[in-house]
Amino acid sequence: MITLVEVEAYDLTWRLDPAADGVRGRTTLRFRGEPEPVEVFGEVLVPPQREDGGLRVEALFPYARPGFRRVTDPVDGQVYLYAAPNPHGTPRCLGHFADHQLRAPVTLTAVVPPTWKCLANGLPLVDGGEVRTFAPTAPTEPAWVALAAGPFVEVAPSVHVPRSRAGVDGTRVADLVARSTAFFADLLAPNPYPKCELVFVHDLSLLALSTQGLIVFDEGALDRFVDPRYATTVIAHEVAHQWSGNLVNTETWLVEGLAVYLSRLFAEVERPDDDVWGDPPPPDRPYKPHLDRVLEVEARVGREGLLRGLRSVFAERAHRYVAPDGFQARWT
Repeated sequence: MITLVEVEAYDLTWRLDPAADGVRGRTTLRFRGEPEPVEVFGEVLVPPQREDGGLRVEALFPYARPGFRRVTDPVDGQVYLYAAPNPHGTPRCLGHFADHQLRAPVTLTAVVPPTWKCLANGLPLVDGGEVRTFAPTAPTEPAWVALAAGPFVEVAPSVHVPRSRAGVDGTRVADLVARSTAFFADLLAPNPYPKCELVFVHDLSLLALSTQGLIVFDEGALDRFVDPRYATTVIAHEVAHQWSGNLVNTETWLVEGLAVYLSRLFAEVERPDDDVWGDPPPPDRPYKPHLDRVLEVEARVGREGLLRGLRSVFAERAHRYVAPDGFQARWT
């Protein structure tokens, strides 16, 4: 896609009221170049207008999938709100230009009930009261802005669950996150983000959504993590996306193929008695054709050649989209 605009920042304000019919959001796009039409799906309250060096739009976003979700815990009736837009739901959460690959730092302010916990991609600057603010993220695509707010409980460092699951021991999950993060940082490039939090929510349409600094899991995964092989497979895969997909994005087949491949390298170390390259466990089976294409590269250039190419891409093209031929050029 050819674009004549370069986004410099996304400034977002979301008012998350569990009693409201949707989320009132304000987006200010700060950019250089010729402005394009703003894509937004919701009741537009303030049409796009130039203001303070940017283009501002306000809308009431309905709860939808994908987009903003409001869910009620079936166990205790507690309400939780979260945003998991992905490319199909982006205009249901914020205003943006047509090119979804326009990366820029995101600065988020969230208005929430004062007793709630609020998690987002950036580091929290104000973590109490009604108005929560988060530090600007590294450049990211608007499709991968995530937030979760509600009466969450932290059951291990950076592992958050609904209040009804407060009895879960999150230590093993936290340990897997820490070990896999350290493994990929040593193998590929330093951890690109200052944190990696996990939050488990009800009724996520996917098993997990890995965004910059915040991995959103479906709450049902907690029960399946009692299987050590399953837990290693899934957690390492989602942590690998902090590099493959978040640090550098590319076509879906390569993003997923690399995440599976990298998680297998971690599993070789974590579970040396397992046949990690055999029949993939259920979460990875849909991605086997993508993994096979990555393994073809390994067969051609060797494991170290493949990893050397990845390190080059991550170092030289950080926080950008790179087409598959950009990877291939470093694997020849």
